[in-house]
Amino acid sequence: MFIGLAFTGCEPMEDIHDEIDTELEGKVAGTVDSYTLTEDDYKETLELNFTTFNSVEDAKDLIPIVLNDVFPSFGAESSVKVNYNLYAPKRDEKDLVVYEATDADYATYGDDTYPNFDEMGQVYDLIEGKFGDVANRTLVSLTYDYYDGGVEERNDGFLLVDGEWIFAFGFTEDEYEAMGESYPNFSNEDEAETKIPIFLEEKFKYEPEEEGAIVPVMYKLYTDDIYDLDEDENTEENKTYSFVKYFIFNGSNWEVYNNVLVQSLQFGHDGTNWVPDNTIRYSLTKSDFGLIGNALIDKYPGPGDNASYFGSFDVRKSSDNYWSDEMLLEAFNLFLNEIAPNAEIGQKYVLSYAVYNGATVTMETKLIKTEAGWVINE
Repeated sequence: MFIGLAFTGCEPMEDIHDEIDTELEGKVAGTVDSYTLTEDDYKETLELNFTTFNSVEDAKDLIPIVLNDVFPSFGAESSVKVNYNLYAPKRDEKDLVVYEATDADYATYGDDTYPNFDEMGQVYDLIEGKFGDVANRTLVSLTYDYYDGGVEERNDGFLLVDGEWIFAFGFTEDEYEAMGESYPNFSNEDEAETKIPIFLEEKFKYEPEEEGAIVPVMYKLYTDDIYDLDEDENTEENKTYSFVKYFIFNGSNWEVYNNVLVQSLQFGHDGTNWVPDNTIRYSLTKSDFGLIGNALIDKYPGPGDNASYFGSFDVRKSSDNYWSDEMLLEAFNLFLNEIAPNAEIGQKYVLSYAVYNGATVTMETKLIKTEAGWVINE
């Protein structure tokens, strides 16, 4: 055994380098469109107590450890889009204030003509004027008359979170009745969590929210008088309380928001490590060629018309419809400014597109956004 160890210890450095080179050469450039971290990834590989990250920075630092474990054969030029859980709590109320607007409030904060509000700015003026000094996370349950083609009584919530008033719409008596309630409140929290998503589906039926949208809702619950709302020093009686709960749209349905968001990060392999990569891969379609061709047809009549008609760039230098490298870069700038007008400096794209060089083949161009525009990303 001793002889064997001695022999290994004297292994020439060139042999060690050869082994490393062989290992690196065995790596492949792989692309995975979507990988979702598993419970084992969080708890076994990363040794975390929860299946969430506390910040995006934590995700950027720790996900490469998982990728090395899951994709050991991936090397330089590899790309993986990773879905992960981000802990993003929405704070509920700490204290409750119940208030009903008076005629004096309408005169002070409204237009001093009718005993109601007709702009939400007036309502916020009342909230700031009356409750500007309350503690953080105080919920103001405000009942007020609002004119919108007719006067209706509203009961909405205003939750103070780190200096900002968060609006949480409430329900009218008619809406509680429509949800099957005999009184303008729910009997228990489970009932609220079951019925409110159905209400939201109908509310946003004609103006649907985007997937991931989070909506705060204030609802009333007949429950223990935990805050001694009537100040009679009896907290064991039942009173109607207001609460705020958040709901999230998953793309199909509304559900209770559990303080966890599913986020995505793109990672690329630089030949040594996995690093966060904001590269977006996009394949030009026939309509995209039409957009480019029509935009440049006055400047490049032949190439523009040809690209629109065939859905490809003619890269034969002998052709009257020839697209040079400079022309292609101009086309890509035009196109990316159209589809990503708000892209930040440093954003990367890999564009795949059809070219004709005697046969129709697919080519790729890597680009990055700079102060000067989109340039080739070497």
